Amino acid sequence: MTRKDVILVTLAALLWGSSALGQTSSLGAKQRRLEASRAPKVVPREAPVRERNRVYERYSWVTLTPAPPKKFEPGDLLTIVVRERRKYEADADLETKKEFDAKSELNAFIKGTAGGIGAAAFRRGKPTIDYKFQNTLKHEGDTNREDRLTTRLTASIIDVKPNGLLVLEAISRIQHDDEISTITLTGNCRKEDVTPDNTILSTQIADKRVTVSNEGALRAASRRGWIPRLLDFLRPF
Repeated sequence: MTRKDVILVTLAALLWGSSALGQTSSLGAKQRRLEASRAPKVVPREAPVRERNRVYERYSWVTLTPAPPKKFEPGDLLTIVVRERRKYEADADLETKKEFDAKSELNAFIKGTAGGIGAAAFRRGKPTIDYKFQNTLKHEGDTNREDRLTTRLTASIIDVKPNGLLVLEAISRIQHDDEISTITLTGNCRKEDVTPDNTILSTQIADKRVTVSNEGALRAASRRGWIPRLLDFLRPF
């Protein structure tokens, strides 16, 4: 091979390498643009669904086919097991003291005369003020309260949110002679928390609001009059 042939082969190799490099860089840039345009992959928070072994479920004596998830619609009913307990304790002490002394004496004062303004003479002595104020206030408070509510309510599903949450509302009205007791419970719960026997605990309900109101002679007897309530509002002492 002559020297001229060697030069031609070298030039051809250089040209081919540069074209291959340019093609590779263009492909890499295209791939990077494609990856940047794709939406970020969201990692699911729940465990992935495992594939079912149809043969094992069909021929095995111990396997159980999982039941399909229960579907809920507005108007369906479910039972709420209410187990609410609240315990509250509080202590408060307040003690304040105030003392105030004021003393003053008037030595001279203006007096109108026929020729103008002059000084007044105190024939009965100089006016003086001697004032002393003392005040001591002490308050002590102790609160201890414990409430329990255990019952079962049948709630109605009034709405199913797009994320699957169930909006519940339960109203129970019980009347015994002249005594009327009304219990209202509202809130949201997950459909996965509903047990197979169609019940759910009240502790599994979010945004829960429980209202208990009583009417009748017992409520009227235990209710404070308007004078104690007015005194508590004004707090004169």
